Amino acid sequence: MLAFTSRTVRLVIGLVALLSPITAVVGQRAPAIQVRVAVIDSRQLLQDMPGRAKAESEFALEMAKAREMVHTATDSMKAAVDELSRHEADLRPQQREAAVMMLRARELALEDMVAQLNAITRTRLDELQKPLLDQMRSAVQAVRERERFTLVFDLGADGAPIAFDDAVDITPLVLEELRRRPRPAPPAR
Repeated sequence: MLAFTSRTVRLVIGLVALLSPITAVVGQRAPAIQVRVAVIDSRQLLQDMPGRAKAESEFALEMAKAREMVHTATDSMKAAVDELSRHEADLRPQQREAAVMMLRARELALEDMVAQLNAITRTRLDELQKPLLDQMRSAVQAVRERERFTLVFDLGADGAPIAFDDAVDITPLVLEELRRRPRPAPPAR
């Protein structure tokens, strides 16, 4: 069974669109269609687009809070381990076993908290990036329609093609479109 990556499929579709003559059902050639291809670099667009810095700074603040929570919980765990170490010799075997089990439960709770914070962080990053990505897609579509491009390939998605003419790179036009548009409100927290 053959497996195709999305990059391979897009490349094949692009080549078919560029190289295949369009024929009518009866076998006659249809009028020629001009195929115009452009490229963008979504990485550059995301880096330079309006609103990115604000979303990035909001995410950095939320990450700092999450790191502080983990740091506090880790310090508390270390203090409990140190406390057990200091008094371990004075404990009976049952007390020692109970204390070790209690520490293990705290350790598992800390691991669970870190896992939950990681999941929340990923979700929050997606929430903050979604309006930027939607804005970028909308601007690419507007430029594609205005400039009458048939296909727009993203160099940032799967890597760059081997060679292309810089004249087909519409990244600056998309950035210009993004800067003209009003910025959407950030997602509510």
